[in-house]
Amino acid sequence: MSTTENPLRKALDRFNRNPLIAALPKRATPVELASKLRFCPITPENLEGIPIHDRFTLLKSYKNTFVPTTQSLSICLSLQQMIFDGYAQRDPTLVESKKFIYSGGQLKGLKLAETEWWPSFASGMVIDGITGVGKSQIIDRFLSLYPETVEHHHNEDCGWRSLKQLCWLKIHMPSDGSRGGFLEGAFRALDQALGTNYSQQYSSRSWSVEKLLVVFLHLLAVHRCGLLVIEEAQEKTLSQSPVSRDFVTFFLRLLNWGTPTLLIGNPLAFGNLRDFSQDVDRFSDGGWHHLLPTLDPASEEWREDWIPGLWSPTLLEHPDAEYTPFSSDPIDQSLAGFVWRRTGGVPRYLARLRAEVQEAALRSGLQRVTPALVDAVYRSSPKMIEIHARIDALALKDWRALERFSDIPSNVFQKLWPPFSTADEEVHHMAPVKATKKEGGSTNRHTARRKPMATKSMPIPPAKLSAAEIKANEFQQDTIERLAKAAGIASK
Repeated sequence: MSTTENPLRKALDRFNRNPLIAALPKRATPVELASKLRFCPITPENLEGIPIHDRFTLLKSYKNTFVPTTQSLSICLSLQQMIFDGYAQRDPTLVESKKFIYSGGQLKGLKLAETEWWPSFASGMVIDGITGVGKSQIIDRFLSLYPETVEHHHNEDCGWRSLKQLCWLKIHMPSDGSRGGFLEGAFRALDQALGTNYSQQYSSRSWSVEKLLVVFLHLLAVHRCGLLVIEEAQEKTLSQSPVSRDFVTFFLRLLNWGTPTLLIGNPLAFGNLRDFSQDVDRFSDGGWHHLLPTLDPASEEWREDWIPGLWSPTLLEHPDAEYTPFSSDPIDQSLAGFVWRRTGGVPRYLARLRAEVQEAALRSGLQRVTPALVDAVYRSSPKMIEIHARIDALALKDWRALERFSDIPSNVFQKLWPPFSTADEEVHHMAPVKATKKEGGSTNRHTARRKPMATKSMPIPPAKLSAAEIKANEFQQDTIERLAKAAGIASK
């Protein structure tokens, strides 16, 4: 069979000639994409020559660090596929693609319900998860690999004199859950990305919400939007709003007009979407991804991705002290368990605790982080205290404790966690993070396996240390004791 007769070869050739695809970065393999996504700026090489007093400014780097995991890479690979497939489906050199743009323009002025449904659909995707699990960070990192717009000059084959291609557009759901509020933000986002004045052009009262929905669909088609991201759908905006079903219908219209669409939000927000099998089919074409905190500190993802990628990088002069069990609690026998117990496996809390520990160390002039410092900061930091209840509930697998949070689907966690007996639940409720105690009631932050450290009562430890090292260790111990006292766990 010749190349001209081979339908697969013809499709591949057409794909490679598509100017909308040629304007994008080359399709990345899984390994290449993981490498591009990874962003870990805090390294010894990058810190070289930066004075300690300037490193406070870099604390936000923990929040910006991106650690690719198996699930986040899978999501990004699917998004890449959605973009390329969407542009292949809308090949601008094809006659039917040109006719579609013209026909869509003829529908302006009609209400959405008065317009026809087209014969094909683009792919949809849903990412749901509770706050803090990294939904937005995954998408922001992926989108950073693509230009937002691309300028095209005259192209006779495509039938345009010029075109500003919209590779992606990100829109936030309005807090009031109204389609009018959605459209206001959508037109504003379009103008900001394209440098247009569509908001003003369609601002007269004659343009009702129903008519503006059609205009917005047409503008996305005209500018060949590669991916529309609708972010932070909350329960009140999709499930409880009186127009929620209308929103879902509009999202399906986006797919029907050829725009690949990603919905991001709380799991509770998508009840209406799940109620109709056709809706689920359309929006799971690119995957319906459920993001959760890391539920097991012994998991490969936690031990080999999050701990080395986000916890280990330090702004201090020396790496963290070698970990030895902080307490007799089984979860504290490894660094992975120790950190997980104080973050609940939530990426945002992991980044927050790490930044707080680093800030405390920088302020106190410490050279390295110890488990005792981490625990003291966890207990005393105002940024951590308010989330202790959520962290405890996740770490103790207590789904009933999650019921107090209206935006967390406790029933989901109930299904994930094995049921406890009444006695087991009592033990879990009585197991807050606590340091081990020595005889007499003082807090013991040094187990038998911990390396000797100089203290005020023992200025010369068994191991040979220089006078400077002894002084530094004394200072670190004093600092930890002050933090522990602030947290209410210092010895009396």
